[in-house]
Amino acid sequence: MIGDEPVSYTGEKIWHHNYTIIVSLSLLVISCGSCCCFRNCYRVRTGRVGYFIIYPLAATSLVFQYLLLSKLIAQDKFISYDDVWHETLKLSPPTTAAPSAAISPESSHDNQQLKFPPWSACLLIKDNNIILPEWLAYHYTVLPLRRLIVAVDPTSKTDPRYIFDQYKSIGMNVTVWTDDDYWVDGAKDHEQRNFRITNETLPAYAQDRLVHRQKIFYHGCLKQLKRENRTWTAVVDADEYIAFNYLDESSSEGPSWCYTKHRFDGHLDERRQCKETCSSFNLTCDTVEKDKFYCEIPHCANQEQRKSFRTKLNQSATAAEHIHKHFDRQFDMHDCIVLARYLFSSGESSRSVIEKGVDEAFNATLFHTLRYRLRTDLDNAQPGKSIIDVSRYHGRTIKSPHRLHSKCLSEGNAWVENFMMSFRVHHYVGSWESFRLRGHELFVQRNNQSGWVVDNTTPQYTAKEGTRTWLSQFTMLVGSEKALDLTERIRVREEREVEQIFIELSEKS
Repeated sequence: MIGDEPVSYTGEKIWHHNYTIIVSLSLLVISCGSCCCFRNCYRVRTGRVGYFIIYPLAATSLVFQYLLLSKLIAQDKFISYDDVWHETLKLSPPTTAAPSAAISPESSHDNQQLKFPPWSACLLIKDNNIILPEWLAYHYTVLPLRRLIVAVDPTSKTDPRYIFDQYKSIGMNVTVWTDDDYWVDGAKDHEQRNFRITNETLPAYAQDRLVHRQKIFYHGCLKQLKRENRTWTAVVDADEYIAFNYLDESSSEGPSWCYTKHRFDGHLDERRQCKETCSSFNLTCDTVEKDKFYCEIPHCANQEQRKSFRTKLNQSATAAEHIHKHFDRQFDMHDCIVLARYLFSSGESSRSVIEKGVDEAFNATLFHTLRYRLRTDLDNAQPGKSIIDVSRYHGRTIKSPHRLHSKCLSEGNAWVENFMMSFRVHHYVGSWESFRLRGHELFVQRNNQSGWVVDNTTPQYTAKEGTRTWLSQFTMLVGSEKALDLTERIRVREEREVEQIFIELSEKS
């Protein structure tokens, strides 16, 4: 366990939940029992007149039960039967900090960044040690990320705890979970905890088990962060980065939100919401059919119209600040938003481009976000990834690692347009050194894409800073030596360990 000492989620709170469930069930039993007893024993004596006495009482008790449970759910004071059962067995996810009314600054390095509620993240990893230091430093700076719950796949050949220990020194609150902390068996054999993947296991079963692991981990992680009074949370992988959706003027593909119309889905089909959202982007609300509303861009070629949203992005140094300033009303109206995701290839940029705006003390080629600038075009997105405000999360079952639940804002399922999104997700294939434990075939497959487009937006800290990179800002926050220790030097250390593991595996095979 890394982070603060766990606080047990037992005693009075669990008794309150058990008591609530017992009372509710008792009311149901009394209601049904009264009806049955009356029907079987007293119908002959009282006739139909008795129905007007007992049945209304039964109906009243059922209504009371419904109102009681609804109120508890709304106040987040109700947990499901499986929660109570796991708590009884001491299998509930551990808590790292007692809930508080407000999140206090967690580091003396970054009081300025923590003017706004910091971000959290749920991260499931497997042999990601080489890329993990950059992922942590990047999101520490850009979101800013200060709370992280990590689940390590039990088949992982590397141990990330050394890395997390180093990040504790700059205020990163990290907890590492094992299967004991969150695993819940599914209905299928390969969703059982004791299932073992072997060389004979069908690939489809291995993939389904991974998806099951993701869903149950994210569910447990989000509930835990809600108990800690956290807010916006990233649910992405270690090779994925949440980036500002800047307009890249150097790209020939145009702005990422240049579409004639944007159709709102079923959760945004009210004209009031349409008007509010469109107005936040200096657009107009339009309709072509009944109950189908749109944001309309009169002229996509209009440069001022295209730059209006980017101007608002420029006014924010972090994602937390951007949300807090209410430039984008989608964050106010929705607790969960699916972001478009784009794959970046392993095709390197020139040395001069990679090193632009980077302190000479750093080897810029060791950072994926600086080294790789080729991505798939904006019309060729991967299934999206979600961000969610856990303070408004009501424990909905996780449907997919891409679209967490059915109420997440998207164009449908996990596919989203990049239009009018403040952020997007950049997915890096990465270097062969960082990928080798996952296999050569997958590495080649991900790089075998068509229509790569140059993207120079990710290294930027904010567009108004010009050539200043997120790495420069991270260095300003923690100091040059600390920044080197937490990024490049850890990366080199982990690369050597992975090389040794790779050699040992090669010798065995």
